[in-house]
Amino acid sequence: MYRDRNIAVPFIFLACIILGKDAIAAEWVLNGTVEQQLHYDDNIVLNTRKEPAVGYILTPGLQATRKTNVLDIAFTGQGDIRRYDDSRWDCNNYTLGSNNDYRTKRSVFSLKGGYSVNCSYSQQIEDTGIILPNIESMNYQVAPSWTWQWTPRNQLTLNASYAKTSFSSLQGSVGSNADNIFSGNNTYAINLGGKHQWSRRLSLNGELNYANVQFTGLNASTQDQFGFQLGADYAISALWEVSIGGGPLWVDTQRSSDDMTSRQNGSLSLGNNAIIRLNYSGQQTQFSTGFSNTVTPSAIGQTLQTSSIYANYSYSLTQNILLDITSNYSQSKSIDGKSSDNSIGQFNRNYFTVAPGIAWKLAKNWQLKGSYVYRWQDFQQDNTFQQVNVGTSESNAVMLSLDYSWDGIRISR
Repeated sequence: MYRDRNIAVPFIFLACIILGKDAIAAEWVLNGTVEQQLHYDDNIVLNTRKEPAVGYILTPGLQATRKTNVLDIAFTGQGDIRRYDDSRWDCNNYTLGSNNDYRTKRSVFSLKGGYSVNCSYSQQIEDTGIILPNIESMNYQVAPSWTWQWTPRNQLTLNASYAKTSFSSLQGSVGSNADNIFSGNNTYAINLGGKHQWSRRLSLNGELNYANVQFTGLNASTQDQFGFQLGADYAISALWEVSIGGGPLWVDTQRSSDDMTSRQNGSLSLGNNAIIRLNYSGQQTQFSTGFSNTVTPSAIGQTLQTSSIYANYSYSLTQNILLDITSNYSQSKSIDGKSSDNSIGQFNRNYFTVAPGIAWKLAKNWQLKGSYVYRWQDFQQDNTFQQVNVGTSESNAVMLSLDYSWDGIRISR
């Protein structure tokens, strides 16, 4: 873990060099937020056998930025401290991030990075639905990119990234072995994209992408993913916008067998990426809906094809009271067959969540919010190694939160 934490050192060193080099017409901003939440969930594990929990969540955050005519630097830090009546769900999460942009006349060079440690159950709600206590996940990412304004209407973008996810059992936990439950991964990706401004309202885009995914742990395997995507963005009016895009993605999987005498066996599968978005932005009303189809590595050592339909709506009842509702339905399944030792078969999951809420701005920096979250999932897996979440389950949760936003310190020179 000590070696992994050294990922922050290059960002700090680079920032120090840049800060000393560019000190003209700079604006410094330091601000933060604190959220306190009372939380009740009648089935926190999202299991067929319900396990209720009552808890308190404290979420402090701090952001530091520095902006000049050519350079933007931002560092963020956020904590997520959770305490429940059942100590198995207690955890301390934190996230560190960096986002830096350097601009020239026709180019923008960016460097993003992040490091986080969190309880795996908070991550698995969206990933696989296999929710277990006493396991910790560690994630970090480095993503440089370059954007070149080729002509006034044409833009080229080159993105690269490295991401790592690993799992470990929490110190002192009993009956948890992360290596036998979840599989981490190392992902290397590179994308070459272009954008053409066809008219004032219409822009066309395309992208070539490649990724190499190396799963670790019990279900070790290597995948090469390559494909392309075409799309368009269109401003229907001053209030309405629509985006569409999609393309095929091939996944070449190589699995290593525990039997040293047997050869590696591989498979080639076809998936696809697709997206449709419709957005409305009015003076009192915000609305968005859409469909997405993505191919991503998961914590069970398999790449999942996930199709999602979502809808978000918010309406300002008064100047200080905001009503909002978010909803999402997704279907996830393995894009390729089984693992090398046949311990994990075909993965299938249907997941639905809806969350209405109302927020009241008490004062300039204070907000009180009440919300309700309903979750439902149907989880199936052939020859599954974890029977805990198989079947249909649902949960109901209510939250009451008090938020404070600190305006911070602003210095210009």
